[in-house]
Amino acid sequence: MTTINIAKVPPVILGDGVLSELPRQIAQWPVKSVLLVSDEGLASTGLVDKIRLLIEENLPVEVFLAPSGEPHVSTVDAGASKIRLMDTPLVVGVGGGTALDIAKLIAGLAVSEESIKHYLLCANPWQGSVPKIMIPTTSGTGAEVTRTCVLSDKNNNKSWAWGDELSPELVMLDPQASKSLPALITAATGLDALVHAIEAATSQANNVISSANALQAIKLVNQNLKDCIDSPLNLEARLNMQQAAYLAGVAIDNCGTGMAHNIGHALGSLYHIPHGIAVTVGLVASLSWSLEAKTNAYQNVAATLKCNVTELPEVLNSLLIEVNFSQCLERYQNIVIDAEQLCLCMKSTENIPMANNNSRVPQVDDWSMLAQATKNTFKGLLP
Repeated sequence: MTTINIAKVPPVILGDGVLSELPRQIAQWPVKSVLLVSDEGLASTGLVDKIRLLIEENLPVEVFLAPSGEPHVSTVDAGASKIRLMDTPLVVGVGGGTALDIAKLIAGLAVSEESIKHYLLCANPWQGSVPKIMIPTTSGTGAEVTRTCVLSDKNNNKSWAWGDELSPELVMLDPQASKSLPALITAATGLDALVHAIEAATSQANNVISSANALQAIKLVNQNLKDCIDSPLNLEARLNMQQAAYLAGVAIDNCGTGMAHNIGHALGSLYHIPHGIAVTVGLVASLSWSLEAKTNAYQNVAATLKCNVTELPEVLNSLLIEVNFSQCLERYQNIVIDAEQLCLCMKSTENIPMANNNSRVPQVDDWSMLAQATKNTFKGLLP
């Protein structure tokens, strides 16, 4: 007998204009205040103010804006200090993966006196959380639905926190929130969703139920990502990409990630390359190696993309060309990757679980080869 454990999936409200429902949704909880968590970049677009005004019709609102860049321990602790002074709060997270991860962590720390460092790498169990609603403005990270949050520690190394308490109580998907997303960010985050889905569908922990979510996410990304880039105001394509990111997030929440994320986190720690770009490089660098030993694991992925398994690397490269992925790397073209240093980071405590969950688990002789392959891939993808 096989037992499959599926995590609780947050309810989702989706459709053009559903953000207008936010005040009514908040009213489900007996809260007296709201902390609106976002980032400085998104605040400049006016969306944060629009959402704040919606909420203020019924409840007092405090706004916490994270600085641009990857989430950091100090930022999370600053947000926690703010929410602990509020009366019976609820958290609304608005933004990409950075803002949403910070929002979930702040909600968890609201009922704790500890620093976020206390909870990194599952060192200690969470004590609970205040209610939280996630509103993604990008379509890729899946942070709106997952129980895992990624952030940088005091040494700027990528770390993570996990717990059922971090799962949101509600997700709202409105394509109006993502329609102004620039083409390169649309591409990078959309590819992040694709990497999530491929790794979940082929991981050591994959199962038929979660793989169904992953395979549907792959199909939606393949059919809609280029349309979002070519026609930014195509709200149907935007909503389809939001659903793809959500489904891929559900998939990795149950099945985890693999070698692409191991490499991607190492690239993020060492060179501060954004997550979506880094894991895409990681997938390109490791996919052929994974396929050599675990061809059968990729049969369903290939069928979804309507190609032979051996053609998957070529299909992936074709998609990268279609969405101008090389332009996503342009600002990082001066980076020179040190393969030896990268290899050491790939084998670090926080990154090993992802490698061990990959379809093909790296052995002693594989690490240096994969690090060198990543260096060569990164250079080869540059514009």
